[in-house]
Amino acid sequence: MLANEDTPFSLRPPPWFLQGEGWWIILSILGPARKILDRLKHHQREKTKRPDSTHSDSLELLSREVSQPSDGFRGGFGSVQILRYHMSPVGAYDELLLIPGVFKPPEQSSKRSPVFRITEIYVSTLGSILNGRHNWNIPKKLARFEFIPLEGSPNKITVKVYALKSFSFTRSASSTSWCFEPQFFETPFFSMIIQRRLASVNIPINLGHVPMLDLTLLQPPLQAADPLQPNILELNRGAIGTSDWKRTKLDIRGRCGLCSFKGTLPGRAGQFADGEHFPDIQPYRFGFHFPRLHLQVQAPTHIPSSSDPSEKQ
Repeated sequence: MLANEDTPFSLRPPPWFLQGEGWWIILSILGPARKILDRLKHHQREKTKRPDSTHSDSLELLSREVSQPSDGFRGGFGSVQILRYHMSPVGAYDELLLIPGVFKPPEQSSKRSPVFRITEIYVSTLGSILNGRHNWNIPKKLARFEFIPLEGSPNKITVKVYALKSFSFTRSASSTSWCFEPQFFETPFFSMIIQRRLASVNIPINLGHVPMLDLTLLQPPLQAADPLQPNILELNRGAIGTSDWKRTKLDIRGRCGLCSFKGTLPGRAGQFADGEHFPDIQPYRFGFHFPRLHLQVQAPTHIPSSSDPSEKQ
């Protein structure tokens, strides 16, 4: 429920502390990851060639980056991550994201080492979209998630993600509030089965202590979105464009085990994604399951998009 005055949606400044469960699908570890780059370029061509006219312009612009996803790509550790946050400053929500590897920073950055970038991301709540965009330049889109345990297989779960088709705001019973009503496609654009391996084995891990793994995101500026209708102040504050790059430090810890994955996209044997809403992937056989995940997302450092090399908080 979204109200004109005391709306439940609000901008929640960092740092954020989140808890939940996660699965990491490993795409690459070292090297240029040429296959990932080719799939990124193909994915961008498909989105340009076949724009989804049924999507709202407002939410589409909320997720648009100024730079192309393959600009400055340097390879390295790449992953697709599925996360179920049970606790966050904006409540529980689900998330699917792609980090294809590390990217070269802009020329005006004083730090020259390549760092991670989220190039594609879907979440299940509007509050997460607008806060992610406003706080860290994260280009989130709205989607519907399904997590379906397989009957008779306690260590298997099916994950399906459905793209947004349209949305509207309607008056609630109260004359001062609005109800956000999204509509989603009936066929998922991402589908897979996750199988937990050695389910009784979970080791404590702090990814900040892993050698050569810099848990930093550097996200390019985002274009402004069209104002959402009706004109709900808190929502449209979150739709304002950003002019700076944002560098953000992450802290990830919890308990970790092994899992495997199988693509189950309807009508496309063995595929994980449709290549249009999300690039299809060819992951390593095994990935990681975090039954208990703790994530801290710090306030970003701003890097102006001008020639001024100074970085500010």
